[in-house]
Amino acid sequence: DRLMFPRIGPSGYVSLGGSDHRWNAFMSYTGLANLTHVRGKHTLKAGYEGRLIRVNVWEARSAGTFNFDRGFTQGPDPNRASATAGNSIASLLLGTGTTGNVLIQGWKNVASQSFYHAGYVQDDWRVTQKLTLNLGVRYDLDTPRTERYNRMNYFDEFVPSPLGRGGVVFVGTAGRDRHQYHWDRNNLAPRVGLAYQLNGKTVIRTGYGHVFGPSNQAAQGTVGPFGFRTENLWVTTLDGITPFNTLRNPYPQGFRPPPGAAEGVLTQAGANLQAPLQDTVTPWAMQWNFNVQRELPAQTRLEVAYVGSRGLQLARGGEGGFSLNQLPRENLSLGSRLNELVPNPYAGQVNNGVLIGPRISRAQSLRPYPQFTDIIPLYSSGASSTYHSLQVTMTKRLSGGIEFDGSYTWAKNLDNGMDHQDSYNLAASRSLASIDLAHRFVIGYIYELPFGKGRKFGSSASGPVQVLLGGWQFNGITVFQSGTPLSITANNTAGLFNPRLLANNNGRSGRLTGPVDQRLNGYFDKTVFGQPAPFTFGTLNPTLPDIRNDGVRNFDLSLFKDFTPSERLRIQFRAEMLNAFNTPRFGSPTTGVTSSSFGVITSQANAPRQVQLGLKFLW
Repeated sequence: DRLMFPRIGPSGYVSLGGSDHRWNAFMSYTGLANLTHVRGKHTLKAGYEGRLIRVNVWEARSAGTFNFDRGFTQGPDPNRASATAGNSIASLLLGTGTTGNVLIQGWKNVASQSFYHAGYVQDDWRVTQKLTLNLGVRYDLDTPRTERYNRMNYFDEFVPSPLGRGGVVFVGTAGRDRHQYHWDRNNLAPRVGLAYQLNGKTVIRTGYGHVFGPSNQAAQGTVGPFGFRTENLWVTTLDGITPFNTLRNPYPQGFRPPPGAAEGVLTQAGANLQAPLQDTVTPWAMQWNFNVQRELPAQTRLEVAYVGSRGLQLARGGEGGFSLNQLPRENLSLGSRLNELVPNPYAGQVNNGVLIGPRISRAQSLRPYPQFTDIIPLYSSGASSTYHSLQVTMTKRLSGGIEFDGSYTWAKNLDNGMDHQDSYNLAASRSLASIDLAHRFVIGYIYELPFGKGRKFGSSASGPVQVLLGGWQFNGITVFQSGTPLSITANNTAGLFNPRLLANNNGRSGRLTGPVDQRLNGYFDKTVFGQPAPFTFGTLNPTLPDIRNDGVRNFDLSLFKDFTPSERLRIQFRAEMLNAFNTPRFGSPTTGVTSSSFGVITSQANAPRQVQLGLKFLW
């Protein structure tokens, strides 16, 4: 046991405490074999890779999380968020916290193990002197992980329960298998490539393949399963309006030791539940490309390519962005009646969390699994992504003292993977990915100034002239890049029970133009966004295609000077400037529509100009 200070987090202020302690041991034992056989026009390859993965983790996460927002002090209508009323410090002084705060016992004790097997065969077939085909197939298999002491479970939506249906099922109990997941044996990855020399200076290449990513079934230091860890929920309110347990005595019922697998499907009843689903499969992608390479004069090469991919079975919410226990949409029409207290059907059966008293909120009683609060299927699969891009690259090898390598990418990246407003409608979450970069231009360059020994001018100049003018080299890396799209969120209103809430839009774009430093207090038009009415979803997409963070405009420059006092010694002077023109890149604006700083930029996302000088001795 370790004594730890709890985390106190008033919204809009710096948090206090909340560190953790951990001991980790991640071990991977690998076996690898490859065979290559050349037979005529065929280069045949085959190989195998195997791994034994073991992960041992002990972790104590925190001594309690106590968060506060303006909710209990905002008034006058407790169901409507306000941008000005209330203050999280006022809520802290009253001891009225937000929902979802927990104190965790036995956070993570894991000794997991899995195996990885992969094999491939490939034929590089030179059909003619101009045409080459690459044909191959790979097979990947991650065995579902096991745990040394069977400290694992999974959520079963249909398992019978004394409280209705649904609950966690523990591996290795009642004759069950020790594996946490169903085996995923369908990971066959074909791939085909083609290279064709159109003429002496032009080559066409294309390819298509399936690629399987790291499996969520593999051994890892995952969140310790409920039963072997206990989350004591701080029940701050039952109806979303009236304070219940305050900070003065947040856990009047005391604490229960982790029960292990003893409670079966009743584990964590009355509180939130995190557990994987057994049918979680390996994420994979279809990838394709088509490019043309052309040799140009002056030792320059131009390449123009279309590159695309389609991601499938991606994680659809990480550790909290997707819920199996969201209130169904059809119940939202009840409005404020969802806050009413009704008899607790589990009174006397469950003495934990929101089910501790004789009454519960009507909203809680209408959840798909009313015996739990949030049910988060950890890293469950089912999300998808799409990527299309035009990629242009121009490269010049060093000649005439000049060398450069530049590229431009015009791309669009869509997904529906994380933090869903409506867990029943993942299609509505499809929008630009939060990492989408519409435009990116990067060029690195070297210019050897044409003065001094071995160069165009002054090669036979006297010693002092050589020292002064010879051996100079100018270098740089220049980056221009679009910003990533913004997401405008709202204050989650009572009764929704969903991970996030998006803001409303009045039908107009909030995009503003002009220098960013002149829009720091209003980066976009704030008037077009608003807080949704109580018990409704916001109308915005997860990300905005027309409003993005500040982009990148950066020059890193350097100037080198070589001195050769003797044949065996070379001294290089280096003057380097990072962000040479001191161009600021501003941070993200506040995107919470009810925040008093909504639309305001308060930070800088890059470092100011840095200059460094140095000497380098080479002998």
